Parts: sequence; C-alpha cells; structure tokens
Amino acid sequence: MFGDLFEEDFSFISNNQCGKGKSKHRDAEPPAPREFTNLSGIKNQGGTCYLNSLLQTLLFTPEFREALFSLGPEELGTLDDSSKPDAKKQMALFFFSSFLFLMQEMRQHDVQELNRILFSALETSLVGTSGHDIINRLYHGIVVNQIVCKECKNVSERQEDFLDLTVAVKGVAGLEEALWNMYVEEEYFENDNLYRCGACDKLVEASKSAKLRKLPPFLTISLLRFNFDFEKCERYKETSCYTFPNQINLRPFCEQAELDDSEYMYELFSVIIHKGGCYGGHYHVYIRDVDELGNWQLQEENNMVEDKILRDKENDKDVENPLAVLKGILSEEESKQMPVDQLGQKLLEKKGLSWNKKYRKQHGAFRKFLQNHPQIFQFSPDENKVGLKEKYHKLPFKSDSQGQDLQSPPQKNNIQWSLEKASTVRRDTSAGCHWFDLNDSKVQPIKEKDIEKQFQGKESAYMLFYRKSQLKRPPEARGNPRYRIPEHLLNEMTAANTELQKK
Repeated sequence: MFGDLFEEDFSFISNNQCGKGKSKHRDAEPPAPREFTNLSGIKNQGGTCYLNSLLQTLLFTPEFREALFSLGPEELGTLDDSSKPDAKKQMALFFFSSFLFLMQEMRQHDVQELNRILFSALETSLVGTSGHDIINRLYHGIVVNQIVCKECKNVSERQEDFLDLTVAVKGVAGLEEALWNMYVEEEYFENDNLYRCGACDKLVEASKSAKLRKLPPFLTISLLRFNFDFEKCERYKETSCYTFPNQINLRPFCEQAELDDSEYMYELFSVIIHKGGCYGGHYHVYIRDVDELGNWQLQEENNMVEDKILRDKENDKDVENPLAVLKGILSEEESKQMPVDQLGQKLLEKKGLSWNKKYRKQHGAFRKFLQNHPQIFQFSPDENKVGLKEKYHKLPFKSDSQGQDLQSPPQKNNIQWSLEKASTVRRDTSAGCHWFDLNDSKVQPIKEKDIEKQFQGKESAYMLFYRKSQLKRPPEARGNPRYRIPEHLLNEMTAANTELQKK
C-alpha cells in the first residue's frame, strides 16, 4: 500500500541515488575503524536504512542475539554441507537468501512489514532445531476479544496472537491513551447496530471489549502514522504530537490484573524513527545500550576533547618516534613476535590511528620501516612475522614519548587512548544504560530526553520496542561484547578481522 515508503528521500541526501538501486557504497574497501563510541554502524547499500535500523534493534536485544548465536553448526549444518540432500538448515544461507529477496522486493515493504517477514522466515527456518521457539518465546503475545450479550449474559470469546501491536496516532495524544482506547473502553451494540447472539439466536444489545491475555518479554509497537485521505485520494503522514513513556505499566490493559506490578512493567529500549513523508524518507534508530557495550559521551564534550587533541598535535613540534611503541607492543608478546599485519592492528589499537595516517608521511611504509631497523627487528623466513632481536627481549619498555604505559593491554576502542589523555573528558556517571543514535554508518551518543524530540513532526517515532523490566542482565555481560558468543563464531570474527586488516 505504501509503495516506496522506505526509500531514501533525495531532499535529505543530495546527489545520492540510493533507493534507485544504484549505490556508491558497493565497493570492496574495508569498513572504517570504530569511532569513540566503540559501536559499529551499518553502511547504507542504497535504500537499506529501514533494514539497518531493524537489524541494529535486534542486535541490541541481548536475549534475541544470544538465542541465535547459541545455535551451532551441529544443528544448522555448514556451508560445506549445503549441497547434501539431507543437509540441515543453515543460518548463513537463510540470511543471505532472505535479505537478497528483501533487497529485490523492498518497494513492497516498510520496516514494520520487514519485521513481520523476518520473524516469519526465522520461524520457518528454525523448525527442527532447539531454536524453533525463539520468536514465540520472546515476542508472542495474546489478545482476547469478548462480546457480552446484555440479555442472556453469554460471553463470546475470540483469541488473537500477536508479535507486534499496531496502535492509532490520529486523534490520540499518546501511547497510553491509545492502549486505553483499545483495551479498556468498551464498544456497545445498540439501536440500529445490534449484535446477533448465538445463545439467544436473535439481535440483542451487547458490549465488546479486548484485553491483553499474555504479555511477551519484548513488546513491539507500530505507530499508524501513515493514513489515507479518501476525499483527496492520497496518503499522508500524521505528524501531530504523540507521546510515549520510557517506562509503562500495562496492568490496566491486561485480563489478569492480580499479579505483582513487576509483571506488568516495561522499559523502552529502541525507537525506530522515520524522517520524511509518505513518498520517501529515511530511517534511523535510537537504542538503549542494555549491556553497556558502547562508550557514552556527550557530543559537545567529545568535540572539546577532539579540539584539545588537535591543539596538542599542532603544538607538538617533535614527531613521535614509533620505535618505542612497536618495541613495547612486541615486548608484551610471550613469543616476542607476531604477524606483521597483527602488529599494525595493535599499533592502531594503541595509538588510535593507523600507521598510514600517523607515521607514513614521516617514516614511509610500515614494512619498509621495520626492514630499515634490522638491529631491532627480525623477520621470520617467510617474512610474514616480525619480532624483536634477542637483546631487546628484557628491556623495560615502560613508556613512549607521550607517556603511555606500554605494558598495559591495548585499548578496545580505537581512539580511547587519545580521548582518555585529555583532561576535559567528563564521563556521564548517572545510573542506568545510555542511548545512542544509530544512523546507518554513523553512531553518536544522545541523552534520554532527546527521545522527546521524536514525539511529533516529519521526523518522528515509527516503531517502539519495550522490554520487561524483570529482564535483568548478568553482571558478566556488562561491557563484554564476547559474552555468550560461541567459540566458532569468535574464530570466524578473528579470521574476518585479519582479512580486513590486510585490505
């Protein structure tokens, strides 16, 4: 119905033909290093902002992510087995084929429809595996509709399953009012609009109501911002103010209301936002970092830090000698040697900039620099690995010319070392997880109150994702991107990172 709703709006992205099937991004260059947030965006492949926003939401749903990752090759098979007649379903093939289909057919779907299609495809793909109930277990809820006859008091009941709720926006102040209208207010059959009761076998007055019978761990809500004007015969976007809370108690809307409040409490953790109109636009997503995997810092503070770093660089007349840094990195290795590419990656992690950006202009190519110092470095026979000469193995490389401790492990963030040097850094210490705006490749921290900016206007909330407040994350998951990721996937990521570093 909504055609190319999720295509890129050219008024927002000038001279960009995404949405037309032509993309500037389909080249072979490796992704850029992660910035100060330590979170990764997803490059727009041409009209794929809707897909990127949904994938980021699912990735930052830890329980969903871990449930998928727990399915190993023993259940899903491997790519090598795919040609065998009795091959098991393979997740990589599923995602590849599904998303290929979605890319080809994307004019038929927006992000809400994509969410339903993806869940349906997952359920079909995981039949026969231990993950067959992932979607049902995490997202399935039940609504019960009841009609009560005023004469015989007979109750006619119909139960409906849902994976997401669609709520009205037009003429409604906010989410809580919309839910009240749907699950508290009763509809009456009277006067010329009577109900035929099966028990009475005649037209009678009756009342109709609906209640939430089963609440899922994760509640997905789609906002009906796009409507059709039958007088003008055209669709339009509802841009009026529509509020939604960061925490919501669903007790008033539930069939069973006698449980403890904690059973009904939900917390907002993702807001997919649509910018534009009915005939074009752009999606991005606000996400609450439940596992605290990212480095949160206000943008204005980050700008202050970056400005200070730039000033420090401009005032530093002496270019730092990379010898001390490289010797320090190699001295930390038990074997005192490592692959040349890995040494370059360690240097990137240590200094926040690659060799080419920081040292090449002054010292030339990386491998050539190592070869020009044979008194310090020695190569393996195949020249793939480099190590320290024996006389340097026990030297106390305590610090480089900038005072950085070379015995400490490399920082996990590419420029965290540089940021922490600056005295103007002020980390937010308030309780709770922080929010980030993931806009295709760009990731930036935001304040919780910034969500209110998406209550109305041409850029406003389109899908809301809530999680039960009872879902507490274990302490060991905090700040740990490797938590509950199986070894075979970690090995694949390590191999992929090695290839990216070579590129």
